[in-house]
Amino acid sequence: MSKFKFSIIIPAYNPGYKIHECLNSIKKSINFFKNKNKIIYEILIINDGGNKINIGSDNKLKKKIKLINLKKNRGVGFARQYGTKISKYSFLFFIDSDLIIRSNTLYILYKHFNKLKNVGSIGPIQDYKNFNKDFSSNFVCAKSCYGFEQIRDYVKFSAIRSECCLINKNFLNFVGGWKFFPNAGGEEFELGNRIIKYGKINYLTKRTSYSTYWDNIFNRSRNIILRTSNYLPVFLSKKKFESKGAFATFNQASSAFITLMIIISCILFIKTSFLKIIFVNLFLLNLLIELKFLIFVQKYFEKKTFFFSFLGIFVINFSIIIGFILGIFQLLNSSKFHK
Repeated sequence: MSKFKFSIIIPAYNPGYKIHECLNSIKKSINFFKNKNKIIYEILIINDGGNKINIGSDNKLKKKIKLINLKKNRGVGFARQYGTKISKYSFLFFIDSDLIIRSNTLYILYKHFNKLKNVGSIGPIQDYKNFNKDFSSNFVCAKSCYGFEQIRDYVKFSAIRSECCLINKNFLNFVGGWKFFPNAGGEEFELGNRIIKYGKINYLTKRTSYSTYWDNIFNRSRNIILRTSNYLPVFLSKKKFESKGAFATFNQASSAFITLMIIISCILFIKTSFLKIIFVNLFLLNLLIELKFLIFVQKYFEKKTFFFSFLGIFVINFSIIIGFILGIFQLLNSSKFHK
């Protein structure tokens, strides 16, 4: 049996204790892999200009870890690309520092990368376990995990699963590598689109999964504003929405548009008798668009998450609206600059 050689690249920025849990899960996944296949590997932790990272005292894993400290915070895309540049091996696992992967994750991704046809990248689907104790993060978890519940094995996806994926290094370099967006990122959509343009497929598999500490709704809303503004040029380039389960779907855009209509109606008709009728109808239409998501929440999450979801839907939509407006201004300023 030939040895499978791979690099694990972990971008990190002030991960705290979460990286210990991440590394512990990686150790279990490596041990599972060793029982199935001969492997040679390295682990690269790219400290993206943050505080000193303590990786713990696990001697067996520590021998394989190389900690690289970047002087300046440049964003997760830059950290991933830097890891790509210095990696030794031809296959790259990217794993975010706050993820807890399953014991079979590395092996399953490797196995099905070789099994499926025309693979550009492959990643797992999130499970519904949330390690963040902040109540509002349960809604964020539900919103992030929604869209994959009907999948049995695999699904073709528009984006690369940037937080946890396997990709061939030579192909990644061939398509141009990771780009870097400021603040909240959005690299997975841009890179996923390039992978598809070069005739390859981004796969997600339900044969394995990962858990994480989902943001609370405040942090998620802030990130959505930034991600939406970053994503707008990507959308204009590809001229279509993302796959079901992604951030920028047609359904999500429709929901945000109706929320915008509600806001505009409240401004225009605040002193008229039509306001109540318009408001109620638009509100019900918005909930109708989100009905399948609400059913999903009711089925897989706690009941109190379901009731909070009514509010959360409009908070997220409002964040998308702000991000869209910010993105328009950025595009206008960029076009003026190039003139």
